[in-house]
Amino acid sequence: MSQPFNIHLPLEVAYKREVLFALELLDAVTLTRVSQDVTVKADGLNGKPIVNAGGFFVWLKEQPGTVNEISIDPGVLPYESVTVPASQVTLPLTTVELQPRVSYPFASGITGLRGTMIEAVAVLPDSPTPVGDAEVYLRWLDENGIWRDSPTKSKTDKKRGDFVSILRLAPTEKPDLQGGAVTVRLRVIRNGNERGSTDFQLQQGRITDPTTLNPLTFAWDDLLP
Repeated sequence: MSQPFNIHLPLEVAYKREVLFALELLDAVTLTRVSQDVTVKADGLNGKPIVNAGGFFVWLKEQPGTVNEISIDPGVLPYESVTVPASQVTLPLTTVELQPRVSYPFASGITGLRGTMIEAVAVLPDSPTPVGDAEVYLRWLDENGIWRDSPTKSKTDKKRGDFVSILRLAPTEKPDLQGGAVTVRLRVIRNGNERGSTDFQLQQGRITDPTTLNPLTFAWDDLLP
């Protein structure tokens, strides 16, 4: 979980300069902080961030000190890159959850799926056209018959349309289990339009991968409003 926000700078630096703001990066699956092997830039600032003892990225005050946007490049880490616009930068602390890529090494106990988003079902010998850069998340049915939205949203691969989507339940949230499976719907946001799949089930506590019998391929044209 996220820890209390404290800024720790070398005494000589802290004495001469004041902090402008800080950035906290969280793994969206485990909610642990991520601070290594990530490249973070604040457009509009000349200075580079300092990673403090708590794992926060800290920028010192400068003139004029206007942040236009923040870019986060995870490099080889299994997270999606992120661009945070100025409207979403809050002072003194901005927190960003890094969404998992398809290659993320999920531990047991995580419920979700790896799938592919396409424009429409193709007729052989044609190949389906992948839908890239669409936002996806899961809607799940709780024990009281109420549909809930998972807080984690990921994106489809720009070239292949592949994606991974997970459920992250709070300790007090309990799904309606049918034979150890959670009833879900895949929701897709694309160019300001949102559509969803019909109901299907995922085994609780595991990431469901595509198989020959169930390729977990979703066609945009088949999704419902």
